[in-house]
Amino acid sequence: MRQIYTSPRQENIDSVVALMAEHGIRATVSNRSNYNRQSWQRHSYSPRRQDRSRWPQVWITHADDYSKARELLMGLGIEPVVRHGEELAAARNASPLERRARVATRVRRVLLLAVLVVFTVQMLHYLRVF
Repeated sequence: MRQIYTSPRQENIDSVVALMAEHGIRATVSNRSNYNRQSWQRHSYSPRRQDRSRWPQVWITHADDYSKARELLMGLGIEPVVRHGEELAAARNASPLERRARVATRVRRVLLLAVLVVFTVQMLHYLRVF
């Protein structure tokens, strides 16, 4: 089984499952609420409260159907779930501040290594190894 979609809204989950069933793709739902109720809570998609592991998730039962399910969702304009997608996007498209921070970290490591080499050479010289 592979996860294809997640959403805090039960209506979205039900429509994706119905779409998959309509095209002959078996899908299961995990993390569904215990009772079928309308989503009376106002869900926020803002990043400050994103614990997506608790949202209902649609899983494709057979791995062979996964590519067809992805095509169906992309046809609707829905981007299928990618594990660690936000982290991958942030790593691939780093902001200038992040790039500067990476360069500064590399420079610090090189300087620390240089200091360690100088210290080791001085220690070996003090011990009269060479």
